[in-house]
Amino acid sequence: AVIARYFAEHPRGAGASDGRPVESCEAGGGEAASSAATWPEALKLEYRRRALLRYGENPHQQAALYADETFGGPSVVSAEVLHGKELSYNNLLDLDSAVEIVRQWSMPAAVVIKHNNPCGAATADRLDAALQRALDGDPLSAFGSVLGLNRPMDAAAAEVLCAPGLFIEAIAAPDFAPEAFEMLTTRPKWKANVRLLKLGAFTPAAAHRVPRFINGGLLLQDADVLPDAEDQWRVVSRRKPTDAEMADLRFAWAVVRHVKSNAITVCKEGMLLGAGAGQMSRVDSTEIALKKAGERARGAALGSDAFFPFPDSIDKAAAAGIAAVIQPGGSKKDDEVIAACDRHGIAMIFTGRRHFKH
Repeated sequence: AVIARYFAEHPRGAGASDGRPVESCEAGGGEAASSAATWPEALKLEYRRRALLRYGENPHQQAALYADETFGGPSVVSAEVLHGKELSYNNLLDLDSAVEIVRQWSMPAAVVIKHNNPCGAATADRLDAALQRALDGDPLSAFGSVLGLNRPMDAAAAEVLCAPGLFIEAIAAPDFAPEAFEMLTTRPKWKANVRLLKLGAFTPAAAHRVPRFINGGLLLQDADVLPDAEDQWRVVSRRKPTDAEMADLRFAWAVVRHVKSNAITVCKEGMLLGAGAGQMSRVDSTEIALKKAGERARGAALGSDAFFPFPDSIDKAAAAGIAAVIQPGGSKKDDEVIAACDRHGIAMIFTGRRHFKH
């Protein structure tokens, strides 16, 4: 049996009616406990070739796309390509990330992906507003990006993309309204090449396992797609976050799990203002995220995918005007980090769950 079929028949931590896992996968210290009974002795991979790609991650690498025909839910592999050039290897990686991020919100949302990291993300009451705010998060990085939407592309949202100076590689959405399709394929300079992918209806993320190849073997783990239980969150600072700050913290936490580690997000009012991704030092990621946010960081929330080993990032966040911080906690120097927050009047939450992404 293929991996997807096996884990559909042998779920681990199946979801409850509210979308949260029935069983916690955390043992003491937030570590997941693996039982041999839940893991197969042998795996047989079965995928069918869907397309030969122009090249791989780089032009000197050959590549092809293979499909798991048992997979359910929105997928760039099964999406209908309505328009544009053939999809590249990198397009597929970026679009997959965009879909994974944008599907987590119930209200209209848009995500901008560049090199497999979100450089823009936003929610709003209308899709066009969410899209504009996502692009405004980091306009420079958005050039040559791919977009993910969780609502059908309408004319108002398409109008946002017809503004001069934009260049979009590909867009994935549940559907495209006829007027929006006509606008995107006739008005922008990139009209002939932009890839438009119709995903169909979105479904809530479900517990499953994902493989990753290494030389001589295969790693298999639970996908990090289910929302964290907020009843496990703890306010550890003297000052509690306001309701508005809590909303910003939730958004920062929702985005940071999709940013390459070490990951930092700066968010406010349902909008990603700056992301620090893939740095070997957490304080470097903090500096990058704050630089991207600029003056907009004042009063914003900062999310960290793992604990702060030292209070230096908190000091830098305070200097930029950050109002609240969300992080897993668990550092030997947690007391010093908390003391730094109290010294600067910053509210801080410990979630108890790390979200590394490698």
